[in-house]
Amino acid sequence: MTSSDSRDPRACTVVYKILTPTEAATLPPKNWAGTSLDVKDGFLHLSTADQLPGVLSRYFSKESGVGDELRIYSISRAKLEESAHARGIKTQFDPVHGTVFYHIYGAIDPESDFFASKTITRSTEGAFELGGLEF
Repeated sequence: MTSSDSRDPRACTVVYKILTPTEAATLPPKNWAGTSLDVKDGFLHLSTADQLPGVLSRYFSKESGVGDELRIYSISRAKLEESAHARGIKTQFDPVHGTVFYHIYGAIDPESDFFASKTITRSTEGAFELGGLEF
């Protein structure tokens, strides 16, 4: 077990949203309830930096057909949680696959809630290369 494997997800300061290029191209500036999966499930699925490799492997494998390029968007937990009640959204960690994942119940404003984004590409070995991400 590495040190990142033992970090409690609830201690993270940044959460990340993964989008395909098509989803990213149609991202509205305000009042976004998420991808079609998010809308179906009733919340936005997010991951910590430590969880991203597993999520990418599980849901965005080469066999999934998503292609070799994705966008990762960064959200500050503190900023989002500070304004959540006033905006009528709820944020919480929910148990999934033996750990807890951060979920947002309600629509966000990508133009102000996403503070950074980056394109990630699949390596020749098949995994996405994340580089350094803030926990």
